[in-house]
Amino acid sequence: MNAHARPNNKAVRKGLAHLDAGRVDSAERLFRSVLKSEPNNPEANYALGTLVVRQGKPQSALSYLNAALQADPQQGPHWFSFVEALLMAGAAGDARTILERAVARGFSTPEIAALKLRIDCAELYRAALDHHAAGRLDEAEKFYTAALKADRGHVESLYMLGQLAARTERVQVGLQLIREAIRLKGDVPAFHCSLGNVLAECGEVDEAMQAFQHALALQPAFPEAQTGLGNMYRSRGDFEAAMAQFDAVIAGGVNTVKAHNSLGALLFDIGRRGEAIAHLTEALRQRADFAEAHNNLGNALLDEGRLDEAAHHYREAIRHRPDMAAAWSNLGSSLKAQGKITEAIESYQTAIRLKPMFINAHNSLIMLLGYSAEVPHEILVNQARQFDRDIAASLLRRREFANVPHPDRRLRIGYVSGDFRDHAVNYFFEPLVRHHQKADFEFFAYANMNTEDAATARLRGGFDHWRNIVSMGDDAVADLIEADRIDILVDLSGHMAANRLLVFARKPAPIQATWLGFTTTTGVSAIDYRITDAYVDPPGMTEHLNTETLWRLPATFCCYQPRAGIADPINHPPRDENGFTTFGCFNNFTKVNDVTLRRWAEILNRVPDSRLLLEIVGIDSEAFRRETEARLKRLGLPLDRVILEPRKRSNQYVLYNKIDIALDPFPFNGGTTTLDALWMTVPVIALAGEHFTARMGVSILNNIGLPQLIAADEAAYVDLAVGLASDPSRLRAIRGNLRQQMSASRMMDFAAFARDIEAAYRAMWRKWCAQRPAAG
Repeated sequence: MNAHARPNNKAVRKGLAHLDAGRVDSAERLFRSVLKSEPNNPEANYALGTLVVRQGKPQSALSYLNAALQADPQQGPHWFSFVEALLMAGAAGDARTILERAVARGFSTPEIAALKLRIDCAELYRAALDHHAAGRLDEAEKFYTAALKADRGHVESLYMLGQLAARTERVQVGLQLIREAIRLKGDVPAFHCSLGNVLAECGEVDEAMQAFQHALALQPAFPEAQTGLGNMYRSRGDFEAAMAQFDAVIAGGVNTVKAHNSLGALLFDIGRRGEAIAHLTEALRQRADFAEAHNNLGNALLDEGRLDEAAHHYREAIRHRPDMAAAWSNLGSSLKAQGKITEAIESYQTAIRLKPMFINAHNSLIMLLGYSAEVPHEILVNQARQFDRDIAASLLRRREFANVPHPDRRLRIGYVSGDFRDHAVNYFFEPLVRHHQKADFEFFAYANMNTEDAATARLRGGFDHWRNIVSMGDDAVADLIEADRIDILVDLSGHMAANRLLVFARKPAPIQATWLGFTTTTGVSAIDYRITDAYVDPPGMTEHLNTETLWRLPATFCCYQPRAGIADPINHPPRDENGFTTFGCFNNFTKVNDVTLRRWAEILNRVPDSRLLLEIVGIDSEAFRRETEARLKRLGLPLDRVILEPRKRSNQYVLYNKIDIALDPFPFNGGTTTLDALWMTVPVIALAGEHFTARMGVSILNNIGLPQLIAADEAAYVDLAVGLASDPSRLRAIRGNLRQQMSASRMMDFAAFARDIEAAYRAMWRKWCAQRPAAG
């Protein structure tokens, strides 16, 4: 307080002395004691008001400062302190009015010019916040910038500009601005928390953790920082520590909405879907416009096959945050599951437009393009090449490898997958691992998984070394692979979920190959080979559709091990009991496009009284069932002869005992589903296409010894299905010995397949060695 404003009141003077000595509580008691007996005392009101402002409670100070001003308007400090408190309370308009009244009374000091500047800045800042909250980010940026121009020391505008920059893909600019705000005013917990959030977006887990911990050191009970720290533990794979943070916030009962959301997302990651849905629902009960919770709940519902509900929540996320690329991408996944390919493609493209480096959206779009009968396969290949140009190619590490180029030494083989668990990929991979020869090869698993199961435990025994990489960044994984001196690194995922293609983009091993999990080119120029066979990739037919060199195995590109413990198939076609032929398809319904459905309608039309049984995820939803039935009817399928079954784990293999003949979709053939059908002695009619995905049936049926079930074109496909349905004795003959025929085929000769793929590894290695100087 200025010296000329010192009050004459003895108790007030004593309080001010206590305040100068740092005895804040006793000073406040003295000021309040004066006001108790003299409520309008200007000196006591002014002293108490300025003290409360210093305590960070400007709103509470307004009544005292206003009382001081009313009681003694001749004191300039009374006016200026009231204006200051109004500014701090966010009432810039009222502050301007009071300051103008002070000027009208003739007050003219340097303080007035400074206050005018601050009011201008505050009004600009308030306008910026309003635009920011409404999603008008360009306008918000203009006003934050204007506020900083008005007051270069306005740290809040600097901080908010940093947040805005980070949100609009200018992450490094955002980090710089937030760090500058911290340099100028480092004791604000929210600044450190926001720094942690942006660092987390960049994948800088350690630095983000430090920022959240700094925020918590300043404010121990800071829910957003606790939640952020929990998210970092989650990203490291330390789920117990993450849950402890989220649970602590929820137990505190203050600002729990983000903790419920994060805990729900974590529970979903580790397979506790019911609990995840409960927490995410609670987050939305607390805050219905929480886009992230809508998105996460959509993921959990999609995983349950509740497609309509999932799509609703993704759309809600987008309604509240139109620029949320993750929600657009996930909406694409729900539309894809419903067979709405064109809409799904548009949704993924929107996600990529909003966030050009959004890896998951690129992966999903590349995958989806393979399902469409209308989109030429070259479009998919071009999209994969674009992924490489825009994202992967620049990550390549250019250096000489230290691997000893001896053609016959024991090789170190690394397999990278997110599916070392009970997953369809494991039906093909586990028999290979069991039959690998350890004398000539040393095997490394790089497991990109949050959870493990009994299949994981079995697989571990087939490896010499097991590395869990799920919580490691791409650079760290690449460093680990180089340190392990891997000679040949094999990708098992392609653009499928949980892939680590950006590790391969860095080329940590001298030879890199992709195999099994993905059915087309990755587009990644750092991957040398795609392992295949001559049935799916006939020489001269598909080379132009691959960025990798095709390495054809001598028989089949994979081997098949059925799930253990399944019931034996019935020993006769179901038609022998019910008197009519039942066709069926249990593939992912996304593969079943309109062209395929029209051919199936022809088959039903030509086989009187026949039925078509389809197993479809989400068909127990009334809305989706109505849409699907309308689509089937439009394409000529008689609804009274179509049976729609929801996808259930309990139905796996069981439904095969209800169908006589399986119909393979095209151009995206079945793989696991085709082999499951054959193992259950159900013959499969397949159409030979012009690229790997459209020729999987060709490889499977040829390797089993059933080339007569392969059609050269759509008309022949219909004829084959009709012909087999019309020849009961032939149908019985095929079914009667099918399981034995399959067991004796190359598709299930695990040792032979292991020798084939090991021979491929050795030949790849010798080719690489031949291009290097001889070992010294």
